[in-house]
Amino acid sequence: MRLRTPSPPPDLAPATRSPSSAADDLRRVRRRVGRRRLLRRAGLATAALVLLGTATWVIGYSDLLDARDVTVTGVPAELAAQLVEVAAVPLGEPLARVDTAGVRDRVADVPDVASVTVSRQWPSTLAIAVVPRTPVASIADEGQWRLVDADGVMFSSQPSPADGLPVLRAPDGEAGQPSRQAGVSVAVALPADVLAQVARIEAGSPVEVRLVLRDGRAVVWGSAQEPRRKAQVLAVLLDSPASQYDVSVPDRPTLRPAR
Repeated sequence: MRLRTPSPPPDLAPATRSPSSAADDLRRVRRRVGRRRLLRRAGLATAALVLLGTATWVIGYSDLLDARDVTVTGVPAELAAQLVEVAAVPLGEPLARVDTAGVRDRVADVPDVASVTVSRQWPSTLAIAVVPRTPVASIADEGQWRLVDADGVMFSSQPSPADGLPVLRAPDGEAGQPSRQAGVSVAVALPADVLAQVARIEAGSPVEVRLVLRDGRAVVWGSAQEPRRKAQVLAVLLDSPASQYDVSVPDRPTLRPAR
């Protein structure tokens, strides 16, 4: 009996791949990754557009954020009610589409208003903040009395002069505007306690301003120049008894003794 010697096992070393096959696999992987990135970006872009469209619809076209209320601050209730009507805010329309510039312009046209700010208060209120004109004198105008502010603007007609304010007398019409402004500059310059003593400011011209106090004493003011300096000098002079005080040249004031 013959014994057979077993043949050696075959070579079990792993087969190697060619460089071109590995490069193809890498390119396929990269393409798959690129496609995933594009799909993810497209999905994010679509979601953003959907959110933007939804927000635009909710804010600008749905009734969820309609203008339902108008508030006016800074003025008395009676004037506030008037300004709400003047503002003409289209209630029931989306708050975002309310023409705030138009509202501001309409309210600013009211003579009693010095300045106005309009803002949206979400979800449904349009807020109007008003700074009213501050009167410094009363002036006669076509059978009525008008208040005058520090800018010389006349507003708020009434049947009699305002209590506690001096009466301003000046020429009528456009030609009298410089004189009225000169008189106003006096009222603005005077301290409150001195202004309270003034019954009339007579401005015949911009360089001929005269004051009459409530007790009958007179003040020669002169031109509208140096109003602050003149006001300071007058405040000191009023402590001295006199029938007339002249501060037209504030560095050389004079007194006329009381009779």
